[in-house]
Parts: sequence; structure tokens; C-alpha cells
Amino acid sequence: AEYGEGKYRIWADIIGAGDDLIVYVGGGDKPHIGSASIFEKGGKLLTISIPGHEDHIVSDEAAERITEATGRRCIVIVGIHVNSASKSEIKTLVENSTKCVKILLDKV
Repeated sequence: AEYGEGKYRIWADIIGAGDDLIVYVGGGDKPHIGSASIFEKGGKLLTISIPGHEDHIVSDEAAERITEATGRRCIVIVGIHVNSASKSEIKTLVENSTKCVKILLDKV
């Protein structure tokens, strides 16, 4: 799935791992690994985030949404980077990520 254009384009891929799901959400100027969030049925969230990165904002929300929608445990790895992003640009990237995850869920 993907949403947005240019440096604001976000994409997401999903693979099955037995009964669980692995999702990568990337975008911006330099995709990378910035955070990983695992959400389990029943509401337990575990997050690892690289210091100085804000990717957990996206991975936490996406992991919870995907688990609730599918009933499957899910890990979401996120790496979105735009050089010297303003608060407005970060807001756009987060919004595009939310829309991208919705598109992904519509396909699952």
C-alpha cells in the first residue's frame, strides 16, 4: 500500500509469520529503521525506538490498529525520514502514514 507524493509518500508492506503479522512502513527522503512496536491482543504494547527518532508515533498506532482489525499479533517497523522536517511536515507524514495503513488494512 502507499499514500502521498514525493518526500511525503509513505508505503507499507505486510508479511505473514504463522499466525502473526510483520509490517514495514517507510517513506520520506531516507527510509530506515526508527522504531518497532508489537501489539498483542488484550492491549499490551511493546516499543523500541532509536533515540532522537519519532517513528514510534506511527508504529504504536499502526500496531494497535492492525492487531485490532485482524485479531492477530503484529509488529510494525517504521522508518520515515525527511531532512530537517518542520512540525507541519511531520504532521503530514503522520497523517499519510495513517492513511497508508488504512489502505493496507483494506487489502488484508
